[in-house]
Amino acid sequence: MKIALAQLNYTIGDIEGNCAKIIKSIHRAKSQQADLVIFAELAICGYPARDLLEFDSFIQDCEDVINSIAKECIGISAIVGGPSRNANPGKQLFNSAYFLSDGKISFAQHKSLIPNYDIFDEYRYFEPNDNPSTFRFNGKTIALTICEDVWYEDNNPLYLNCPLEKMKNDKADLIIHIAASPFSFEYTEKRKSILSSKAVLYNTPIISVNQVGGQTDILFDGASSVFTSNGSQVLELAKFEEDISFIDLENLPEK
Repeated sequence: MKIALAQLNYTIGDIEGNCAKIIKSIHRAKSQQADLVIFAELAICGYPARDLLEFDSFIQDCEDVINSIAKECIGISAIVGGPSRNANPGKQLFNSAYFLSDGKISFAQHKSLIPNYDIFDEYRYFEPNDNPSTFRFNGKTIALTICEDVWYEDNNPLYLNCPLEKMKNDKADLIIHIAASPFSFEYTEKRKSILSSKAVLYNTPIISVNQVGGQTDILFDGASSVFTSNGSQVLELAKFEEDISFIDLENLPEK
């Protein structure tokens, strides 16, 4: 399975502009015979969209654009981050990762661990997902995580459950991780360590796609990565600039 990592610079609130960039990357990935192209967390609306998320018209525009992008996913599939509505009691929205295939939304995973510390203020807007699940694609079982979801460590006082542990019995062949992970030197090195350790713990390759660019007071460094099941990093995209790269899941290099 050939997979494209699309590392882009999104603009908060520019839903149509973000959509155009995503569709352009889908067409590029399709021209390279990719089976799947992966985009970052909340790519549709930009991160952090903050109080824009409180406007129903804004969420409706996001939903409309996600459906438009889905229609481009014929002969190729995509994973795209965006907000989605919560029909149950709790916060009105989920922070979601959409799996788009065959011209429609085929699956949506909602973020489980909602950070509410330091620069993060997500719990103001998003409901945590208590029931993460895997999905099947091209004969593979895929666990889909969103940013903070891979940062759970034992005895973490902020969270009660680990999303990957809840999906462990499904025996995923691949973990796909989409993020809006900000830059700092120590944080960036810690991110690598976390992803590597999770690949080893679950004996599963991890593909992580981050965004780049400056948004309000936050800087994103990109550095999207691929780790093998032995924890080796075998691909890292450019830092602080847009990039797209391809990897063959069946022929991951070992280091």
